[in-house]
Amino acid sequence: MGGKHQSNKEMSVWQSMGYTIKTIWHADKGCIIYTFYKNCTEEVFNAFFFVYMTKAIYACINDRAPYSELVKLIVFFCSLHIIIHLASAGHAYYIRLKTPKVYRYIFDKVITKATAIELTRYEEPDFYNKFSRALDECLNKAMDGLANLAQSLGLILAVFCAIGIIATVDPWLILFIFPPVIGSLICGDKENKMHFELRKMETPDRRVTDYVKRVFYEKKYAGEIRLYGIRNILFKKHIESYKNRYAINVKYRKKIALYQFLNAVVFFGLTYFSSYMYITFVIKATGTSRIGAYVAMLSAIGFVSWQVKEAVQKSIEAGKYCLYMNNLKDFLEYESDKAYKGDKKIEGVLGDIEFSHVSFTYEGAKSPVIKDLSLFIKRGERIALVGENGAGKTTLIKLLMGLYPITEGEIKANGCNINEFEPEDYHEHFGTVFQDLQIFALPLSENVLMRAPETEEERELVVDALIKAQFGDKLATLEKGIDTMVTKEFDDQGFVCSGGQAQKIAIARVFAKNPDIVILDEPSSALDPIAEYNMYNNMLQVSEGKTVFFISHRLSSARIADKIYFLEHGQIKESGTHDELMALDGSYAAMFRLQAKNYQESGRGEVVLHA
Repeated sequence: MGGKHQSNKEMSVWQSMGYTIKTIWHADKGCIIYTFYKNCTEEVFNAFFFVYMTKAIYACINDRAPYSELVKLIVFFCSLHIIIHLASAGHAYYIRLKTPKVYRYIFDKVITKATAIELTRYEEPDFYNKFSRALDECLNKAMDGLANLAQSLGLILAVFCAIGIIATVDPWLILFIFPPVIGSLICGDKENKMHFELRKMETPDRRVTDYVKRVFYEKKYAGEIRLYGIRNILFKKHIESYKNRYAINVKYRKKIALYQFLNAVVFFGLTYFSSYMYITFVIKATGTSRIGAYVAMLSAIGFVSWQVKEAVQKSIEAGKYCLYMNNLKDFLEYESDKAYKGDKKIEGVLGDIEFSHVSFTYEGAKSPVIKDLSLFIKRGERIALVGENGAGKTTLIKLLMGLYPITEGEIKANGCNINEFEPEDYHEHFGTVFQDLQIFALPLSENVLMRAPETEEERELVVDALIKAQFGDKLATLEKGIDTMVTKEFDDQGFVCSGGQAQKIAIARVFAKNPDIVILDEPSSALDPIAEYNMYNNMLQVSEGKTVFFISHRLSSARIADKIYFLEHGQIKESGTHDELMALDGSYAAMFRLQAKNYQESGRGEVVLHA
């Protein structure tokens, strides 16, 4: 079975930081340069301002240095602070301006990859977990990771500057800085991993809570929720998922709290206690002549310890955010054994189609949905696929369009294996209406063309397609015509279409596209039998010379097909014209007669409801 995920080793914290920077760099180089410049200059300035100014003030008091020199130093630092503040304001504006660009870059990469993965993956919970983490988390974490990483580097530079100043007073004081550094690195690394593991363990239950929330606010679920007791089941799932998340949080938060306690109490307590004891000993041993400098260094050691703690904490935060980029990397490196890899262009039209011993089994299924199926379809044939639910009709169509990877056998078009064709070019030759068709919160014209019309001819094409799809009567009542917004999600004046109207809009897409192969997969289930029959006739008239596949549970529509294939358990049980299959008196004939009890045929050949 194709679609096997090639699992890669997770990146370390440092590798994930590098991957984050690389990703943002490709999106916008200015974000990287400006963020590191801003944070480094800001933190280095703070170090000099706090440590050097403290030393200068004590020197002025203790050594009776000229007061005018201190004033000059204060004016210099204040002027420099104003300049740095302006640069920070400019950085904030730039980041707000460019953040959507970075998000769009990551979003495009994820969506582009998602559209290249076969549809069978979408039916696997693990795939959705990866998709959710790659899309939802990485979009929000990349910039947060950059900001914390840049600030951490700035704090580290500030620490080195402060240490340099402290060393001019007493080099031995530097030794008291090591405990918080070591403690923060050890405890911080553990805490970082706990945060990432916590988020990872929460993902399945968070998806459940998000799903329940979406069900309750989306209109399409409102009727069933009000009429049936399903809401109690949903509430139960919501509560269970929250309980699971609570238990997971309790487990990991206890460990995180322990590491935070050890870091704060043991390492930082040790630093302050030992440094105070040392400075007290030095002052008592050497006298009070340097008491000002050493008292200033006590504040400096406190500043350095705090900066070290903040630097490590910011690096922990950066690592925590950047580790989420594992999800992005994991998703983008997802590979399929039999995914499309061809680059061949289709010259002219897509003609004859051949299925040769094709089999397909869903991941985890015990038996194939399509089993050793072979058939040959000439260009321009009108093919009806009929059979019970689960017979494999829709799956067969999705295999033809390359949406599912074939387990065994091959499908050829124009004599070539369809995997040799470039996917987007191959898909362009199909016009399809699925049974689970979707309508978008966009203008009617864009719902038909699936893009914005650019010329008056394209607008006329939309109108013509809607009329052919039997939407003309409704179109005449819309004040804005094809510019009418479909749904009221973004426009109170939007048009809310019924199920039948939605199907007509989707059918209009096929008329507008004018493809080589037309596929109608139960597109008329919301239409009455007369509308369905007329729709198929319209479709066949404008599809003269094109290959047409249609799937319908109403076998009265199959009569207009050149050939009917009756599928059962993934195999072709019967094939032929309507008259041939009726004469065969097999499964097709039995199903047709069962449905015929509800319909009768008029003298004009139209199918009408039986009185």
